[in-house]
Amino acid sequence: MYKIIFLAFSLLLYLFMGKIEAASLYDTLQRGNKLYREGKFDEALKTYIEGQIENAGDANLRYNIASSHYKMKNYEEALKGYLDVAATAPHEKLQEKALYGCGNALFRQGKLEQAIEYYQKALDLDPQDQDAQHNLEFAREELKRRINEAQETAKKQQEQNQQKDQQKNQGQQQDQNKLQEKKQQQQGQKPEEQKEASRQEQKEQQSQAGEQKPEEQRQTQGQLSSAKNKQEDKVEEGQVLPQQVRPMNKEEADQWLNSIKENRDKFAKKKTQENIAGQYRPDKDW
Repeated sequence: MYKIIFLAFSLLLYLFMGKIEAASLYDTLQRGNKLYREGKFDEALKTYIEGQIENAGDANLRYNIASSHYKMKNYEEALKGYLDVAATAPHEKLQEKALYGCGNALFRQGKLEQAIEYYQKALDLDPQDQDAQHNLEFAREELKRRINEAQETAKKQQEQNQQKDQQKNQGQQQDQNKLQEKKQQQQGQKPEEQKEASRQEQKEQQSQAGEQKPEEQRQTQGQLSSAKNKQEDKVEEGQVLPQQVRPMNKEEADQWLNSIKENRDKFAKKKTQENIAGQYRPDKDW
């Protein structure tokens, strides 16, 4: 009898406490959701976390915690929470929402291919989810756009690299051409300089020829040589070149002849030296 009464009391207490806990969880969710709708995501997050003290395993609290992280742009923490809920959700509705949340968190991190995968998983559970369908199409378009952009960027980069290579090759070719031209100019300068020197020499020769022609020089030299030889011959014979002098009297002539006889050798040697010098003077002035 007492056992029956104890069991009945325990069952009533359990039901009463369960209602209290349910009321507490419901109240926590209501307060947290109100803050969430007001955009007070940090306060909502604190409320949900506090609710876990009495309801640690509640999937709704964990899902709302993940959603609060997402709104606060803590995408990595949000993804962890959504994945946990998707793996332990008590029903498909919450699981589908968690998979959709995974897709959003991945999209925000730029992981488009993975985001597309989770959007598709959410649609597999609920094909009528318009948000998941819209985000799936948007993610596919964005992925396609980024691929095209990357290809275009790579193409432009390749063209720029090719252009740089062409400019580099052209610059090297121009340098080689300039170097070759310089070498050719240097090689061509020697014959030209020789020609110029030859022309200058010809001009100098012509200038000298203007003063005295080679033939005239040879004639002049021949005349001088002939005159010199004749003069030397006359000196050897005791003769002198004719000069215009005044007539001598007999006494002067005798003295002059005696002087020649006495000093013939000396006189001849002296006259020879004077003729070589190009000048002639008598031994005395009369």
